[in-house]
Amino acid sequence: MKSEKSAKKLNLESTLQGLNLYEACIEFDCTTEDVIKLFEENPLLPGLIVMERNQLVGMISRRRFFEYISRRYSLELFAKRPLREIPASPFSESLYQFSHTQILVFPSYSSITAAVRESLKRSPELIYEPIIVQTAPGVYKLLDVHQLLMAQSELHEITMAAYKQMGIALQEAKNQLLAVLDAVPGFVSWIGSDLHYLGVNQHLAESFNLSPEEFIGQKVGCFDSSNQFTELIEDFFKSPAQTTCQEAIAQINGSARSYLIVAQKYNQNQAAVTVGIDITQRKILEEELRASLEREKELGKLKSRFISMTSHEFRTPLSTILSSAELLEHYSHNWTEEKKIVHYDRIQSSVNRMIRLLDDVLTIGKAETGSLYFKPSPVNLEQFCLELVGELQPTEGNPHPINFINHCQHTYYYLDDKLLRHILTNLLSNAIKYSQEGSEVKLEIFHKKGRITFKIEDKGIGIPEQDRQCLFESFHRAANVGNIPGTGLGLAIVKKCVELHSGEITVDSQLGVGTNFTVTLPVSSRLSAFARKSKLPQYAKHKH
Repeated sequence: MKSEKSAKKLNLESTLQGLNLYEACIEFDCTTEDVIKLFEENPLLPGLIVMERNQLVGMISRRRFFEYISRRYSLELFAKRPLREIPASPFSESLYQFSHTQILVFPSYSSITAAVRESLKRSPELIYEPIIVQTAPGVYKLLDVHQLLMAQSELHEITMAAYKQMGIALQEAKNQLLAVLDAVPGFVSWIGSDLHYLGVNQHLAESFNLSPEEFIGQKVGCFDSSNQFTELIEDFFKSPAQTTCQEAIAQINGSARSYLIVAQKYNQNQAAVTVGIDITQRKILEEELRASLEREKELGKLKSRFISMTSHEFRTPLSTILSSAELLEHYSHNWTEEKKIVHYDRIQSSVNRMIRLLDDVLTIGKAETGSLYFKPSPVNLEQFCLELVGELQPTEGNPHPINFINHCQHTYYYLDDKLLRHILTNLLSNAIKYSQEGSEVKLEIFHKKGRITFKIEDKGIGIPEQDRQCLFESFHRAANVGNIPGTGLGLAIVKKCVELHSGEITVDSQLGVGTNFTVTLPVSSRLSAFARKSKLPQYAKHKH
């Protein structure tokens, strides 16, 4: 009889094969004396496996065997008898019948935990009896249940140590995950299907001046006045989709921000993790890029209009200059002085027209590049307007009389005379150009509450409704101008000059009736002091 000892240490995967097993088999024909001898030679032997012709018959428990033998006359009665002897009468019994135990057999690959579980299911008087382990077909060995329980205790300690180590590892993994999530430049949250927060990362919590713990259990949307994120998550849980990626606007500390929300369901669709990336700057850049592209398109249109306008507007005066120059070259010796002067005037008029065109182009270019500046100075407004009217209204013929009416009390006002000249010249020129010959053009000026108002009224062709929205765009001309020459720059220049004065311009027009432009410009409060200091006249009386 001997026991097998495993050199391996126990682990959570250990089986009965790794425990000390006893080779303790006897034949069914052995006598009681043989059994006693075996037990005496092996004091740790918990029992004996009874075999007959290599077949398992049963097991004799050491405890039960000696308990029976210790009775009076039991040893003398059974010492020479074999274990399998049949009792003499139904009221007597053999030694085996008394000392054998209900056997519990496990294959050697059984886990220690499973063997303990089954062993403890036995009746209380059998719980500590040994069990049989089958290591091969027809090969059986004995296992002391106390050793089994000690092995289970050792496994329990190993399990607890593993759980402890696992807990430490899980905590470390959790800390690492939280560190990663806190480092994410976005908002991370875990949300239950009941729309309550299960957790958030530090970045999201700090955006609301809260801790992550304060978010747990709160209703989604309780910190955000915008409902877009709440509606997005609610619709996501209602849908069969496992993931989603959408844009939403959220109110963070009173500021509206745009976010790209990516969400993934987990825990059998009972929860979802969301990641919100702030794309506000990207949206701004997209809008700027879109606006830039629109400006590029507009610049392309302006370029085409400019080329078309310059080629047309320069061709006419150049042709006039060339024609008059050729006629003067070949026929001036036969012409009178009056006829020569006519052609000289034509050349001079064409040159002036080209100069005005170039001035307009340069002016609008300066305005577009920010090189046109507002430089106010004291201006005798009545004298300024009278001179301007005189330039635009020829003394002879007078096909478009300009009626100038001054309602202002003061004479001098702080204005930029160059910008004001651009404003009034273009508006009056357009009024004359687009009015029927002989119709009156009216210019009125008012001063009220620190503002100068200019009203230019004509009885011309009017401006179509569809052209009024882009009336002040460069190179734009109304659809009803026909063959009337023009560059489409005049009103654009007027608009820029009015804006540099921090003023306003409005238009009221009816087709076939006429057009009224109203320009309102603020004037400096230093005007009165300047007038007193320089002893300039405060009032001016004049005839209209």
